[in-house]
Amino acid sequence: MKPSELFGVVVRTIGFLVILYGLWNLWAGFENIFENILSASENSDADLPSSLSYFAFGVPSLALGIVCFFLADWIVKLAYRDSSQ
Repeated sequence: MKPSELFGVVVRTIGFLVILYGLWNLWAGFENIFENILSASENSDADLPSSLSYFAFGVPSLALGIVCFFLADWIVKLAYRDSSQ
């Protein structure tokens, strides 16, 4: 396996892990929305975190993970340019 191929595997693996992290944050944000609605309807004084923080990390990390995962060949071509030109 050439170094460029190994680098492509590493980029795709990192992209996949970042996608999972982004999906986890989005899921936690949606779950938190419903917890906040239930808490507000019960008139409790529970101090729940804002759902916005989950989406603020989830959406960009999901986008970055998708770019790394699906455009890994392009990233590898940028990193390993052909020096014969």
